[in-house]
Amino acid sequence: MHSKRLLPVVLAGLLIAGPLAAQQSNTASASLPPALRAAVSSGNLSAVSQAIATLSAGNPERAAALAGQVIAAAEQLVATNPQAAVQIAGAALDSVRGSAVQTASPQQTATVLAAVARILAAPAVSQSAPTAAATLATVALQTATTTNNPTLTAAAAQSAVNVATRTAVANPAGAAQLSAAAMTAVQSAAVISAAPQVASQVATSAAAVVSSNTVRQAAPQAAAQVASAVAQVMTTPSVYQAAPQAAVAAMASAYATVNSQAVAAAVPTAVQTVTQTLNTASASSALNLSNTTNTAQINAILSGQNPGQPSSQNATQQTAQQTTQQPPNQSTNTPVFDVGTRPVSPASPTGGA
Repeated sequence: MHSKRLLPVVLAGLLIAGPLAAQQSNTASASLPPALRAAVSSGNLSAVSQAIATLSAGNPERAAALAGQVIAAAEQLVATNPQAAVQIAGAALDSVRGSAVQTASPQQTATVLAAVARILAAPAVSQSAPTAAATLATVALQTATTTNNPTLTAAAAQSAVNVATRTAVANPAGAAQLSAAAMTAVQSAAVISAAPQVASQVATSAAAVVSSNTVRQAAPQAAAQVASAVAQVMTTPSVYQAAPQAAVAAMASAYATVNSQAVAAAVPTAVQTVTQTLNTASASSALNLSNTTNTAQINAILSGQNPGQPSSQNATQQTAQQTTQQPPNQSTNTPVFDVGTRPVSPASPTGGA
């Protein structure tokens, strides 16, 4: 992979988040080694990454442990300085992206990813730094994917699409691209097998993001990619069975997206792709067993009628809100990491805003 070469470019997007409040202090940062504590206080993402590399001295387990301390410090900044939290979280992710660290400390890597998801779930993060939040979500999704752990990948995809939902107004093109990345992740057969309910939730939310005309116009190619992926994922039997009516609503939204003026003009083949997928699904015995009205509902979509489902945008926005609040391991068959196991800690009273 070219991740190490691309990483400085990807992480550079986080630097626009704004200046750190260097005087802020909290319990987590106080426990850091002096050199690392100074780097965190400086607000320089590269300095934090370099400090971890220096202190770990090539020991991947040490690097993972330091990344865990850094991400804890980042969480404690969310309430008072969400922009700083995003930058420091980026440095922690930088330190667990390498295969050596992931192999030596898979649990610590999962811990860092879970903490990043909690940071991204904070409304203040998306509100104060939407572009940086999208970049952090992208890096987290890339990191989760390289672990080859499908449950981690599913959870990171869900976190990413939730960020896309919250930042679609401020950054419509970025939201479409982030949704496309999330859909690419959950198209994996391994992810669908491990977490079909999460795959359904991700597809539902992604379909909602690209149902916006603003998003379609800002990034028609990405919108087409999302719609095609949504149709494919939602017609997979295990995903469809997880929530048949949500699947039908998402299919209707995907079909509307590829037929929209902006998307159809930019990617005319997307209509054919989605139509073919839905035609196949309408005749699927597996889907018909899960939903006796499957054929009628899909035929209604293809004929331009409302299949009798709630508005895809309203339904998917509700799902996105629910999945932001509820960790994806609510299903006993989907043991993904829990983004709610440790609430975001406010800075100590001594930390100024």
